[in-house]
Amino acid sequence: MSQDRKRGVLVFADGTCFEGRIFGAEPKPGSFGEAVFQTAMSGYQEILTDPSYRGQIVCFTYPLFGNYGVNREDLESAKAWLSGVVVRDLTEIPSNFRSTATVDEFLQEQGVSGITGVDTRAVVRKIREGGAQTAGIFAVGAQYNAADLAAQVAARPPMDGLNLVRDFDASAPRAFVTRYISDKKIDTKKLTPIAVLDFGIKYNILRELIHQGFYPHVFAGDTPLAAQDGFNADDYAGFFFSNGPGDPAVVQHGIANIAKLIDTAKPCLGICLGHQMLALALGAKTYKLKFGHHGGNQPVKADYRKQVIITSQNHGFAVDEASLKAAVSGSPAKFEINANDLSAEGFRIVGGRYKILSVQYHPEAAPGPRDASVVFSEFRSLFAQG
Repeated sequence: MSQDRKRGVLVFADGTCFEGRIFGAEPKPGSFGEAVFQTAMSGYQEILTDPSYRGQIVCFTYPLFGNYGVNREDLESAKAWLSGVVVRDLTEIPSNFRSTATVDEFLQEQGVSGITGVDTRAVVRKIREGGAQTAGIFAVGAQYNAADLAAQVAARPPMDGLNLVRDFDASAPRAFVTRYISDKKIDTKKLTPIAVLDFGIKYNILRELIHQGFYPHVFAGDTPLAAQDGFNADDYAGFFFSNGPGDPAVVQHGIANIAKLIDTAKPCLGICLGHQMLALALGAKTYKLKFGHHGGNQPVKADYRKQVIITSQNHGFAVDEASLKAAVSGSPAKFEINANDLSAEGFRIVGGRYKILSVQYHPEAAPGPRDASVVFSEFRSLFAQG
C-alpha cells in the first residue's frame, strides 16, 4: 500500500473506526452506505458494477484486491453503483493481459471511494455480530474527531424502507441488448419476445436470456406499465423480473406491475429483488436479514432436486417462507431453502393459474459458480407447456 495516499477512516454510527488509506475518488465530505461483506475470491469488477449494491459499502473478505485490473468487457452495468469499497491490500500494479486500467483509476472515474489497509477480518466480525449497519468512509488528517464523523453516519437513513430502484429507466440495459444482438449477428426473428422489468438488472442476465432464445424488451420496473411507451402485455410471450437494490416492500409500482403480469398465466421468472417482489405480489411478506448473503458459496437445496447446488448471492432481504406457503396454499408449489440458515431461496408454481419460477440466488453468476444456470433453461421449458 502506498504511503503517499491520503489517510482515511471507515466509521460506524457507534463510533467504531478502522483506519487505512484512501483510493479511488476522494470522499467529500464522506461516502455513506450500509456496510456489508462479500466473500467471493474473484470477480470484483462484476461486483463493483452490480446495481444490487447501490447504497452499500462493500467490504471484500479476500485480502488481495485489484490484482488483475479492470476491463470494459466484464462490466455488469453501465457504471459502478455502490457507495464505497473496503479492502485489505490494494494491488498497485495489476497483471492481466485483459486489463485496461487499475481499480484505483476505475473508481476515480466512477466517483466511488475506497479505503485500503483496513483490518477487514475485524470489519466482518463487527458486521456479523452487529448486523449490516450504516457506515461512512472519510479522508482525514493525523487528528480527527471520531464522534463528529460517527454523528454524520448516524444521521443517514437505514436501508429499511429505502426505494433504490426509481432511477433505473431501462435505457442502459436496453442499449446493451441492441448492441449485443448486433455484435453477435443474432437473427431477432428467431427470438421469442419477453418483457423484462428492470429494477437494476445485470448484463449477464440479459446474455443468458438471449442465449436461451429470448428477445428481452426492457422496461422500467418501478414505473406503472400503463405509463410506458410501447408496453402491451399481449406482445410478449413471458415476463422477467430482475435483481436490484434496497427494500422490496416499498417498491409499490413494481409490485403492482408484477401482480398484473403473473395473472396473465404466461411464464414468469424472478431473480433476487424480482423474486422478493413476486412473492409480495402473491401476498407473502419480506424481512431484513441480519447481515445478508453476499458471496459465491451459498448452498441451496430444493424439495425437487437430489443435490445441493452452490450459488452466487447478493441480498439483504428475504421472503418470509411461512407467509409465502400460506399465500400459495392450494397450488402445486415447490420450494428451495438455504442450507446454511434455512431462509427461503426460491419457489415454483407450474400448474393451475400460474407458470412461475422464482429464485433468490443469481443463476447468471458473474461472479460465481454455474450450478444454478439451469434455471434459465427451466424458464425456457415453460414456453413449450400448454
